[in-house]
Amino acid sequence: MIGNTTVDPLAWAEPVTKPEIDTVRNPRTGHVLNVRRLIRAFRYEHAILLRQKLKALIKRDGARLVCATCGVPVYLACSTTKRFFFRHRHEDGSCPAVTRTGLSEADIRAMKYRGAQESAAHRRIKELLLRSLSADPRFKDVVQEKTWKASEGLTGLRRPDVSAWTDTDRLAFEVQLSTTFMDVVLSRKEFYRAERATLVWVLPNFHPSYRRMTDDDILFGNNSNVFVVDERSAAASEAAGTFIMTCWYRKPIRQGDEIVDEWIERQVCWDEVTVDVDRQTIVAFDYRLAAARLGEELRAARSEWLATAEAAAKLAREDQEDVLREEVLRFVLDPSRDDDHLPRYHAWALLHDRLRSMGYGLDGEYPDLLTATRIVHLIESARAGTPVGFRYKSFAELGHHLIHQHPELLLAFGHMLRRFGTRDALYRDDRTGKLRAKLDAMRSDLLQDPKYRMPEDQERLCAFLSLGGSRKAWPNNDNTDQSGRAAA
Repeated sequence: MIGNTTVDPLAWAEPVTKPEIDTVRNPRTGHVLNVRRLIRAFRYEHAILLRQKLKALIKRDGARLVCATCGVPVYLACSTTKRFFFRHRHEDGSCPAVTRTGLSEADIRAMKYRGAQESAAHRRIKELLLRSLSADPRFKDVVQEKTWKASEGLTGLRRPDVSAWTDTDRLAFEVQLSTTFMDVVLSRKEFYRAERATLVWVLPNFHPSYRRMTDDDILFGNNSNVFVVDERSAAASEAAGTFIMTCWYRKPIRQGDEIVDEWIERQVCWDEVTVDVDRQTIVAFDYRLAAARLGEELRAARSEWLATAEAAAKLAREDQEDVLREEVLRFVLDPSRDDDHLPRYHAWALLHDRLRSMGYGLDGEYPDLLTATRIVHLIESARAGTPVGFRYKSFAELGHHLIHQHPELLLAFGHMLRRFGTRDALYRDDRTGKLRAKLDAMRSDLLQDPKYRMPEDQERLCAFLSLGGSRKAWPNNDNTDQSGRAAA
């Protein structure tokens, strides 16, 4: 076990320190990608699956990524320390990036075969597998080392360690003891898929804290399930009269606001596994489905938490706004005020800083207290149905004043009269009818003429202090027309 590196499936993948190929290109889009950044964008388990997809594409003479320097198709490879890099499909010396040794994978496989042949351990696991399958009457034609020839129109042959039939499945069992090139794993999957059979990888032992690269290829390619056949599982099969294997699988669980894995080890009988010929998977637990459901649950919980937090923040802000609004109104309407007294302007500056921090302040370095006072008096006059703070005795006088001195306030004043239900008071003292005549004459220009438009900062402050009363209500329920002509 010394020297093995085992990586958490949910950890972020890591590139080698100095990759020979530092950029790759997507031949379809032309995008050039930094290798280190690309690799770090994947979780470790997804990097393993990407590695398999890229290699499978290359085996079919396809390419999702090519070397940005020479254009040769590349696939993701992994170092002995489980760090990733890109390797050329082939090298002829024309590219400065050298990613392959002098020995081919076929050479290395031949060396391993000459050095090991079939070990006693390998034969022992085959015997245990034969005993386990033979204990279950549902498995027919249980044989070892039977050659499978490709069907008509296909090429190649395979000799699985053990093969068997059930009423619904044709199965090929391969005992995996030593490391195996990913090419071998992919080739066998493709062969058995074409034969409408399912490949079942069997390990002599497994532990999630010590996983070889081959184990990871089998594990993640099989939806995070691996199967072990040993003395214990064989004895259980014979005792129960049904085929039993030990299954290790990942199970996603919520831990706070994230998903983590726990590893489960249990004996499973054949009735508990799901066989998928097209995907070439045999699983006792559907990790992908469970992770997807948990991800949805977590996203829903996060959305609910965010909505609750946003609602709480909104309520807190509304409370702060209510307090600030009342302070501004009280400050301006204080009958004991002295507008010429310096401390009052200092107090206004502090109050205005709070308005500005919440987005309702007036523009400029020195906010005009007189402007704020006029806005407050306009609001209170509309609310009361009588002039407040303008030193006029009637609404008609106030109306004439606004027309001639502050036409920019007319629209806001009209909206507030309707909102507060005091519109009729505007004409109550208009004995001569002059106010109505003036308003009727200017009505068509209220929305077009810039002189009737409040400066943006003043309009914002007025809307805040009037609780939106100075703006046209929408949708309206007071029969104002959609053009916004509400002043009269």
